[in-house]
Amino acid sequence: MNEYKHVPREKRLKEIIIGQSIVTLVIVVVSLSLIFYGFGYKIDWKNFSIIHTGIIYLTFQPKDADVYINNEKKSESSPFDTNLLPGHYSVSIKHEGYQSWNSSVAIEADKVLSIKNVVLFRENPEINLVTEQSEIDAINTPYDSLVKNPQGDLTSNNYEIWVGEKLVTRYSVPISNVIWYPGRDYVAYQQGDDIRIVATDGTNDVKLVDLPDNLISKFIFSWDGAYLLYKDSEGYKKARVI
Repeated sequence: MNEYKHVPREKRLKEIIIGQSIVTLVIVVVSLSLIFYGFGYKIDWKNFSIIHTGIIYLTFQPKDADVYINNEKKSESSPFDTNLLPGHYSVSIKHEGYQSWNSSVAIEADKVLSIKNVVLFRENPEINLVTEQSEIDAINTPYDSLVKNPQGDLTSNNYEIWVGEKLVTRYSVPISNVIWYPGRDYVAYQQGDDIRIVATDGTNDVKLVDLPDNLISKFIFSWDGAYLLYKDSEGYKKARVI
């Protein structure tokens, strides 16, 4: 402290000015970075250039699932969005007790990639016997009388699923009982002794429940998609799938 008092006034003033200048420069740099980021740009400090970015926007449930981009955790809530440099990325949405959702995406400069209504399905859904007659009647009602598909909308054969003129996916093992999942972003079907579900872009094909055998089952979803109601050789059942 005593040493500082003996420093010439001019030198102290110079040190103060230099210190204030450094602080001001840092504030300006940070402020500019935030402004550029808000407008969809990133500063490449290594090459001293401004790079146009793209945006990825996700909505999903459960809403507290974790978002990973290139295996790096980014968020714990839906909706989620972030600026990314143009390029290809691996994106995953994960939650304990649920089957993960995975996708490879391409980000383009000045564009928004929007992926909405991602659903994570339970790994081991709780299954109970159905006792309410209204639910039994719903399971036994032909699906087409519950939900009318527009002409040429959802169609299938023993090995393929189509939405309009778009091929969703093709299988080497026969499938049956192809129906919409509520929201029409997923399609459910039976394959052997599994009831499965696949996104309409053909990705994230996962099993919902095991059946006791490969006999053709009847099944529907509750209006909110939370439950799968189905009949197998053991009786009428309800599985909590989300």
